[in-house]
Amino acid sequence: MKNGKIKVVIPSRLGSNRIKMKGMRLLDGQTLVEHTLGALKMTRHLNDIYINSDSELWQNLADQHDVKFFKRKKELATSQSMIDDYLYDFMTQVPSDYLAVVTPTSPFLKSKSLDEAWEQYASNDYDTLISGEEVQTHCFHNGKAINFSRIGQLPRSQDLEPVIALNFAIAIYDCKKFMSNYENLGWAVFTGSLGFFITEGLANIDIDNEEDFLFAELTSRFLNEPSDTTPKYSKFVQHLIDEGVDTKT
Repeated sequence: MKNGKIKVVIPSRLGSNRIKMKGMRLLDGQTLVEHTLGALKMTRHLNDIYINSDSELWQNLADQHDVKFFKRKKELATSQSMIDDYLYDFMTQVPSDYLAVVTPTSPFLKSKSLDEAWEQYASNDYDTLISGEEVQTHCFHNGKAINFSRIGQLPRSQDLEPVIALNFAIAIYDCKKFMSNYENLGWAVFTGSLGFFITEGLANIDIDNEEDFLFAELTSRFLNEPSDTTPKYSKFVQHLIDEGVDTKT
């Protein structure tokens, strides 16, 4: 079991391109950063929290919620800046054993999942843990099938090996190994032995563009408004449901 100090970073820069000032955009009356803060503050393990931004406007938000603020260098907050660079900069200035990076683009990620991510990381020999969604469908890359064979009959989707699509809702790093990898090789996000934390359900909503934000708003509205979610069926088959007929084969 891993022991040591854990710092938490919520990254949110001023000049986000696809959605203007994304971290400060309101969803259900709260900024995306505040949704993430709310989940983190209810965790058992991830409580030493920093908002990492190039704009001091974000410090107002940090002060309001009694968390820390780390001013990112302007050159590490452009559209060309790499995650490796600004995380290395943070680690060198705020020493810790481990760093959890929790992105505000996953506003429906709950505290329970955040704790489970840390517990999975702490109980395994990973150097790096990154979250992702399991996608169990027929996948191609550059025209080549990657989780099934084109030769023979089409395999059922439920029999396929799932592909993990990373969403970086949370990533956890061993700081010493991350910094060593960065200093020696110039990169570090995928340092050492790699583990995956699988997110499910609404936690897989990842806001990257306006369409994603609209979907998040509709989801939030649905969650806040009482509604009847009982499955309903066509009148042509409802009698099978009423009679409890097992239609699975």
